[in-house]
Amino acid sequence: MKRLAAVLLVLAFAAGAVFASVDMSLALGGKATYGQLSISGGENQRTQFTPEFLIDAELDMDFHKGHGMMVGITPVFGNSTEIGVSVGYAYQTRISESCDLIAAVGPEFVFSQSGVDLNFFGTVDFDFDITQNLYVRVGTGLIVELGELGRDYARTWDFIIPLPAIAIGWNF
Repeated sequence: MKRLAAVLLVLAFAAGAVFASVDMSLALGGKATYGQLSISGGENQRTQFTPEFLIDAELDMDFHKGHGMMVGITPVFGNSTEIGVSVGYAYQTRISESCDLIAAVGPEFVFSQSGVDLNFFGTVDFDFDITQNLYVRVGTGLIVELGELGRDYARTWDFIIPLPAIAIGWNF
């Protein structure tokens, strides 16, 4: 599981190196203030709030005129060890002299000892520049959990709305 995440991160860096004018940024700690509102459907309908403390890393690559990709890794240590790997399309635009808006959408794979879950995510983040290369990121989004591939996939679903998360990021 961890090897796959490392391979995906290396591939993301390699894909970025192919393009000469790629703007890259790395945000760490994106879900340090993470809590979520879960709305479940299917057989077990319920709504609950779950506070969690998660640290993640997100690499954003801008290939041309704001269009690019995002790669994220989220390790989860709790009742079971999991690692989430997300890869998706990202759009970035400057909304003021010191603030960028980044919207991303795509699949997330959650690897655990019991199998692989496939989720879909959409995020909206605001990057506030502190210096030319350092920024603070604030954002939230929506995650749709559809279950474990091969077993209960799409029999039940969870809509997860994370609380706004804070991260520190670097442009390079």
